[in-house]
Amino acid sequence: MALRQDRKLALTSAIAAALLTATLAWQASAADTGGNGSSHPRTGATSASPDTGRGGDAERDAGAGRGGSSAAGYWTPERMREARPAPMPVLDR
Repeated sequence: MALRQDRKLALTSAIAAALLTATLAWQASAADTGGNGSSHPRTGATSASPDTGRGGDAERDAGAGRGGSSAAGYWTPERMREARPAPMPVLDR
């Protein structure tokens, strides 16, 4: 059974789009888990690996030479429990 040229093009395009979507979803899930499948023990949230973006370098640079502390040092378990969400803007319609 031979397909018409326009059907072949549509089928090829659909397969390419499905493969692209699957690849992007796979990469996003790998980035969320830091590539190792680990997650935060209490919330189940995944942690990014130190080589994601400039995270590790930025924290070292922020605390280096100024006596400052990193965000990880600031957010103690007590502060995390007492933290409240920031107010969100409300759109008038």
